[in-house]
Amino acid sequence: MKYSLSTALVCLSVAFSSSLYTTNVLAKNTIASDKFRQLEEILPTPNVYRTASGAPGHQYWQQQVDYTIDIKLDDKTQQLTGRETLNYQNNSPDTLRYIWLQLDQNILKRNADSKLSTATKPLEKVTYTGVRNMVEKPKFDGGYNITTVEDSKGKPLHFVINGTMLRIDLPKPLKSGDDTEFKVEWNYQLHEQKVLGGRSGYEYFEKDDNYLYEIAGWFPRAVAYYDVMGWQNKQFLGRGEFTLEFGDYDVKISVPSDHIVAATGELQNPKDVLTKAQRQRLDKAKKAKKPVLIVTADEALENEKSRSTKNKTWHFKAKNVRDFAFASSRKFIWDAQGYKHGGSNTMAMSYYPNEGNPLWEKYSTEAIIHTMEQYSKYTFDYPYPVSISVNGPVGGMEYPMITFNGPRPTLDKKTGEKTYSRRTKYGLVGVIIHEVGHNYFPMIVNSDERQWTWMDEGLNTFLQFLAEQAWEEGYPSRRGDAANITSYMKSTNQVPIMTNSESILQFGNNAYGKPATALNILRETIMGRELFDFAFKEYAQRRKFKRPTPKRFLPYNGRCLSS
Repeated sequence: MKYSLSTALVCLSVAFSSSLYTTNVLAKNTIASDKFRQLEEILPTPNVYRTASGAPGHQYWQQQVDYTIDIKLDDKTQQLTGRETLNYQNNSPDTLRYIWLQLDQNILKRNADSKLSTATKPLEKVTYTGVRNMVEKPKFDGGYNITTVEDSKGKPLHFVINGTMLRIDLPKPLKSGDDTEFKVEWNYQLHEQKVLGGRSGYEYFEKDDNYLYEIAGWFPRAVAYYDVMGWQNKQFLGRGEFTLEFGDYDVKISVPSDHIVAATGELQNPKDVLTKAQRQRLDKAKKAKKPVLIVTADEALENEKSRSTKNKTWHFKAKNVRDFAFASSRKFIWDAQGYKHGGSNTMAMSYYPNEGNPLWEKYSTEAIIHTMEQYSKYTFDYPYPVSISVNGPVGGMEYPMITFNGPRPTLDKKTGEKTYSRRTKYGLVGVIIHEVGHNYFPMIVNSDERQWTWMDEGLNTFLQFLAEQAWEEGYPSRRGDAANITSYMKSTNQVPIMTNSESILQFGNNAYGKPATALNILRETIMGRELFDFAFKEYAQRRKFKRPTPKRFLPYNGRCLSS
């Protein structure tokens, strides 16, 4: 008996097959509970959209949503004010009478559903930060203030806000193949991330009276509509992340003129926002063998002292992305290095305050390039023109072309020196690999994060493990090695990995560790590297810039073992 290449991907299903039974409660001691039952009996029927081979069908479709956005950041009041034009292309075979948008920041409203559905930790496990969060959260009434919703001719459109979702009723049905354009204007109050948490917000530096902003989920964006789910308009409760459509972005960001901005996409107007010396350094970095400082530490310190009353507008464009995020601060040091290999031609770039050195200047950009090198071996060449790592208040979060990463050195108040431990060093390298790796899953292989966390976190954690082990021999990876998950696998409070994101117990072990370890076992013990790597890469290649579902993670037209 031997493995067949044509059915290699089926073997991956061993790790996940038990989860496919979760839609039905199966009685014990019946044929249905047989763990070796053929998967063909329980997997969905192939169709013109999703085939039995696991590849997209010949009538596969997905929506296209393009955005033109103008946003202003007020550094005095910590407010965002924006307007956007959305062009929605209906590529589905269905006629749509309304369009849903996501309003992620409404999770911070006083009456948000998330505040009614979040369990409280036992009192003895509540930290000072947790207590501060509980005290401050009821005082902060955040969320979107939607001021305008109108069509392309300026006629108001009827809309309804339901929690973190906004429904826009179209004046006439949007038929298959047609597109529609509408405008939205809004504003909202930013929050201090270390107090209220979340994936966005600002960090305040008292010693120099400055702010560092990491901005995500900041604009009303289209809810995904696809063949398996229809509208994915489950409320945003905090854990289940984002399900989005691909599109092209044209974004203008107005900030104080002494700020430096990092964002999804390519900068369109460097002459308007950078000095001549900075532009020359940026050009030099494209062919550099090590990171080049675009904004030096001394320049960042000068910016910290500045208090310009004027604004500058940074203009970015991004093609074929599912989201857009940015960061802005006077405090940013900026370094960059070109990465060109195969089909990749990318600028790896890091933005960090002086507080991040000496750790960040040494490891951040190197870790970005290492991630692209390693992930591309198992998936596809990194396709975007930039890949960015930003140090700020968010501990670790991913968006197309840009990631937010947290670890910093510790300041010795007696000596004034900044030092970092081995744990902090590997913490930084690991989180950058993980978050940059998310560009592959789910920013390009566009799974439904609101529903199935394991499809991006699990696959990404598996590749993170491989990339960490390639960083250096004996790298202390937290997840991926079977020995690291044995205590969890013996516990009684497990749920299948196919559990919805909001209902998972032991989130890290279940959505990250278990699928990553299962894939590692398949690769090293069950299938072998040659067959596994071919199968995994085939999945990634087939589904890049498309939306897979769990049951199309693998082709299933054969048996794992064939003669």
